[in-house]
Amino acid sequence: MNKDNNFSKNVKKRFVSINNSLESFFNKIKLLILKLRKSKFDPNNKTFLIFGIIFILIFIIFSIPSFYDKKIIESKIRNQILEKFDIETKFNEKIHFSLLPKPHFATKDFSILSDGEEIAKVSKFKTYISYDEYFAFNNIKIANLLFDKAEFNLNKNNINFFKKLLFTDPSKNIVEIKNSKIFYKNYTGDILFILKIFDSKFFYDYTKLDNILLSNNEVFNLPFTIEIKNNYFEKKLFTNINSKKIRLTVKNEINYKNEIKKGNTDINFINKNTKFDFKINEKSLVYNSEDKNFYRGKLDFKPFYLTKNIEYKNLNLKNFLANKTLLIELLKSELLNNKNLNVDVNMNIKNILNADQLNNLFLKIGIVEGNISLTDTNLMWNDNLKITLKESFLDITDENINLLGKLIFEFDKIEKFYTAYQIKKNNRKEIKKIEIDFLYNFEENNINFDNPKIDNEFNLNLEKLIENFNKRKNRSFNKITFKNFTNEFFDAYAG
Repeated sequence: MNKDNNFSKNVKKRFVSINNSLESFFNKIKLLILKLRKSKFDPNNKTFLIFGIIFILIFIIFSIPSFYDKKIIESKIRNQILEKFDIETKFNEKIHFSLLPKPHFATKDFSILSDGEEIAKVSKFKTYISYDEYFAFNNIKIANLLFDKAEFNLNKNNINFFKKLLFTDPSKNIVEIKNSKIFYKNYTGDILFILKIFDSKFFYDYTKLDNILLSNNEVFNLPFTIEIKNNYFEKKLFTNINSKKIRLTVKNEINYKNEIKKGNTDINFINKNTKFDFKINEKSLVYNSEDKNFYRGKLDFKPFYLTKNIEYKNLNLKNFLANKTLLIELLKSELLNNKNLNVDVNMNIKNILNADQLNNLFLKIGIVEGNISLTDTNLMWNDNLKITLKESFLDITDENINLLGKLIFEFDKIEKFYTAYQIKKNNRKEIKKIEIDFLYNFEENNINFDNPKIDNEFNLNLEKLIENFNKRKNRSFNKITFKNFTNEFFDAYAG
């Protein structure tokens, strides 16, 4: 009896589905007839009737998939996605069939899995139908996939979801991801950064035998495009990253045929071009620029340890400061705040543009277990003054990013400094060294000073000056405010 009832219910459901489809179709036909009447076309002639009958037959034939068993279809789609793309999926809502703009199955709640765990929730999922077996009852073949408004929660263990799409077997199928976000997290579950995907497409180029990814993205409010090509037969991977906003282009080629993989990278940043070769294996990455004295270093993976020595000429300070917001967003993301991350970078910059008489910057960046240090960074003013950072580190919180440390000014011939900053002649004392503690707030562009010493001695007048300076609302530094503060400093010291 139950079987008869179930059969009766299924027949009713099918009838209602057919009836709704036909009702919708004939409503559209009525609108078409009205439009034709307005255009003085006679709907009673034979041509119109033949056209109408053919159109109805075509509509009914191509609506056949709407009568398929949805549970069977869901199972077929899951299995074919797993077989073609090695991606686990799960339907959370019933699937439905749509004929327009082209035949496809869709659902509003869809999950992507990795080892049984959900790594993405997709608000809108579509799979288009292959015409090879379009009319094979309950035996459809999927073609293209569309993931729209997806939220990926990824980490280093499951990021290979995207790698799988670049290493699938040759296929005519296209996988698209639109209006989506990637939340990349660390091992504790904290979000390190959010990558927005506006439009991304994976497909196979049969002319060049490449699996290709084309994607428009944004990270840290920085829009960029990425193109990746994987030639499985030649075992070569090509990458092209472009950001017009900061005038950055990075092109990379790697041959992964052997255990020790070899490649080269071409970086163009604000019309400054750098090329280097590299070798990579499971333990480390070693790289050298074409100019061996310019760019070289090593990166150990376990534990993660990076050493780098860079020789650079003509740093444009104006362009560097223009990207200050990007630097702040990078630091706030806590991408560098990883206890397994250790970095030792030494950067020699021979000339600084847009900065009066500043030159020979030696930038020393040390990262140990997430703590970022700039100790022993130094800079020359003209050839007569060396400015060194001591006991310096970055303090990063949710509210602020502060640079703390001690500034040491060592003069060779201080008279040239006095002349450049127009210090009053009666305030020009013979000084060899000035020391002062500081705290600089990146976001507010404010600075505080403390503990001033000249030639290893404290001065009461300088301490009062610093105390009053720290009470000011506007403590931002530029060329004018620095010059004014310098005159106040030497005036207070002279008494």
